[in-house]
Amino acid sequence: MIDTFGKKLRDLRVNADIGLRELARLINKSPGYLSDVEHDHVPPPSEDVIVKIAAALGVDKKDLLAMAKKMDPEISNYVAREPEAADFLRMAREKNFDSEDWETLTNLAQAAKLGKTDKNRKE
Repeated sequence: MIDTFGKKLRDLRVNADIGLRELARLINKSPGYLSDVEHDHVPPPSEDVIVKIAAALGVDKKDLLAMAKKMDPEISNYVAREPEAADFLRMAREKNFDSEDWETLTNLAQAAKLGKTDKNRKE
């Protein structure tokens, strides 16, 4: 059986030894809402709420966002600021890039030292 977002969230919360009410308080949501999410009565929360949940539970936001089939807000904002990134992603989708293609591109970008250091990054 495939774990749902709600089941995964509940497992992570229990493993972190954080009560439902405590997590709800930490992310500024009602315990009832969080219970509905954990029981899959409502869809996964927004990206920003998932990022808060990950931080509160001390887990990688990437895993929770992927489980919810949602995009990291940092990535969405970057793509919105850099139209070429969106164009590249469209091309990758059209060419059906797979994980091997992405790994190759990552290695090429690192070898070519593409990008800027944090000090030189455009804001």
